[in-house]
Amino acid sequence: MNKKLLAAVSIVALISASPTFAGATDKNAESALQTEKAFLVSANTTNESNDTMDSAKKDVKEGWDKTKKAVSEAADDAADATKEAYRDFKAFAFGENDDELSVKQVRINSRETAEGIIGEPVYNNEERVGVVKDIIVDQTGKPVMIVVGDGDFFGLGKLAAFDYANMVNMNAEGDIIMPLTEESIERASEFSYDRKDKGENVRMVPENGYSVAKLLDANLINEKGDKMGEVEDISFKDDTADHLIVGYDKVLGFGGEDVAMPYDSVKIIPKDGDYDVQLSANRAAMIMNYKDAKTN
Repeated sequence: MNKKLLAAVSIVALISASPTFAGATDKNAESALQTEKAFLVSANTTNESNDTMDSAKKDVKEGWDKTKKAVSEAADDAADATKEAYRDFKAFAFGENDDELSVKQVRINSRETAEGIIGEPVYNNEERVGVVKDIIVDQTGKPVMIVVGDGDFFGLGKLAAFDYANMVNMNAEGDIIMPLTEESIERASEFSYDRKDKGENVRMVPENGYSVAKLLDANLINEKGDKMGEVEDISFKDDTADHLIVGYDKVLGFGGEDVAMPYDSVKIIPKDGDYDVQLSANRAAMIMNYKDAKTN
């Protein structure tokens, strides 16, 4: 309570303490009481105003703190997303004469893998125009064609293939950018995997070309045809297939481990419209010996 409020209370107390003076000055006393009430209301209003101001300041501070926290979390999320784009793998490498197996670590950008590209939308810098359905590579792993769906979300629309080198660009966010429109996809020749559809207005997988989408379903086998693992993904570097990511000892996709090996360390074997990828006898034996030594 401030000094003015104390003074007002003291005056009222003195007036009330003297009966004669109080009787003679009822109107004055009443006036003083009204003055006191008004002052108390004013003081209370001032206190409420101060409380409101303090509360507002508190709200602003809390809001700013939340904003700073949100901005910080957003930056952390972006940094985490960038970190999550890369995965470290144990990688097998083979000597020139298939007489040595070395194991090292490789870091792979998941945006530059088959799994990171196939199924992703295609943009023309302004709008979404389609979806990547497949990449066709040659014997060396160089992409020669990209297969695009016409934008149908259910995958039931038209497929069209375009020359990879002249069409595909990837921005910093990993988006696939191609100079296409829905109309240009519609006007393009139809793409088909079935040789029976071969014709003037149909594009096919070229001779000695391979579908990356089908390679993702391939088994890794030895020379006898025994299954050793499954191809989980394919990484690209400098626009060429660089590593196969192979899953070992998995049951229904779980357990085991994923290991990288050079793309050119296997031979692609066509099989009923699909593929197997085959290791030479020496390479398969070295891997099995490595696994056995690690287990023991």
